[in-house]
Amino acid sequence: MVAEVPLAGLSFGMITRRTFTGQLGLAAVGLALEARGAEANRWQQGRSPWPLCLDTATIRPQALEDKIRLAAKHGFDAIEPWEGELNEYEKQEGNLADLGTRIRDAGLVVPSVIGLWKALPATDAEFEQNLPACRERMRQARAIGAQHVQVIPWFDWPKVTPAGTLDRKKLAGFYRRILEIGLQEYDLQPAFVFLEFVHDLRTIDQALEVLQATNHPQAQTIPDTFHMFLGGTPVEDISKLAGSAIGIFQLADAPAEIPREQLKDSHRVLPGDGVLPLEEALRRLRAIRYAGAISLELYNPAYYDRDPDDFLAEAHAKTLAVIERSAVP
Repeated sequence: MVAEVPLAGLSFGMITRRTFTGQLGLAAVGLALEARGAEANRWQQGRSPWPLCLDTATIRPQALEDKIRLAAKHGFDAIEPWEGELNEYEKQEGNLADLGTRIRDAGLVVPSVIGLWKALPATDAEFEQNLPACRERMRQARAIGAQHVQVIPWFDWPKVTPAGTLDRKKLAGFYRRILEIGLQEYDLQPAFVFLEFVHDLRTIDQALEVLQATNHPQAQTIPDTFHMFLGGTPVEDISKLAGSAIGIFQLADAPAEIPREQLKDSHRVLPGDGVLPLEEALRRLRAIRYAGAISLELYNPAYYDRDPDDFLAEAHAKTLAVIERSAVP
């Protein structure tokens, strides 16, 4: 059995068990977020220092148009779609700019799109081969007015590269090229993710190495509380990042009853329903003056079976409650 442990003082690595007009690009979305935050001084009617975003995978069975409607209805400030949804929309509807208008008309913005798959591979040849697909996904993200696009490492690294042998400087070179293409050609900010199942890029320390080797003032990474926990990153390590070095912050909790080594993404639970030190993580985001979105990212099939209105009402309330508790030292 897994012993119950109080949240306070725990580290991720030590637990054992709404209206905008026009097509908005990187600068415009960033200014819009700042302006909306400054106007009320905070988000969520003064209850949050960050815009609250819904990763569309959290209610995956719903159609994209319904996800937009539901996110707005239940008080989210932003939505984070996946590139597969944009592909499907473009096939069916034909115009992503219209989708961007629909999102803005609902009172939402798009802080990030997921993502540029296999964008950080093992070899130069694989990078060049995948670059046209990355450009196409950046075009789609730009078309709906996204601010960021997630740069995703190759999932098959563990199959071809022994642990401890990854050249993170080479990886930084790949990321810098994508970053410059995004900024210069698409008015879009690419930010890379670190994932617990991608060895040699699974912790904040390893992500910092890539950030530093990228040697670009706009280089950013994307922490995810669930991956931080599984990858062994202590919550204290959030303080090693500058707030401006975070593209978006992914939020999820982990259940107490499943040992860490058995956890999968499908086990993610709502903030406050698990054992992760989420409040401490958010306190550290406050301290480093992170000003981007907090994105609720869940892949739990038990939630997919629920009524989406009932589920999102609970999800919004619990996420906001954790954010509010993080304001207390």
